[in-house]
Amino acid sequence: MRNFAFTLIELILVVVIVVILASVAIVRFGPVAERARSAEAYSVLSNIASAQSAYYVEKDAYTTVWSQLDLFDSAPLSDNFTFSLNAANYGKAACKPGKGNTNYCMSYSGNKIACP
Repeated sequence: MRNFAFTLIELILVVVIVVILASVAIVRFGPVAERARSAEAYSVLSNIASAQSAYYVEKDAYTTVWSQLDLFDSAPLSDNFTFSLNAANYGKAACKPGKGNTNYCMSYSGNKIACP
């Protein structure tokens, strides 16, 4: 009677192939995750810019207090970013530790700007 089993070489070959495929997937996943974080940041920053514009129309100044904006009672919650208001005409999304290394800023007029 003959036993049918995998040899050690066959098993090692399968493991090597799986590792190669996993490494390719991880390399291709990195930019996708960064684009998703970017979209999240700019979406919230756009809402902040709209709220600041409405506040500016009423008060002729920008605020640094979240509760004074119509859309927010407090800073927006995010797993990836800490959002902040700046009286100097922009909002900032700063990456939390371990969640990337790119900070995003948007002027209250709705333009993407380089973070100071």
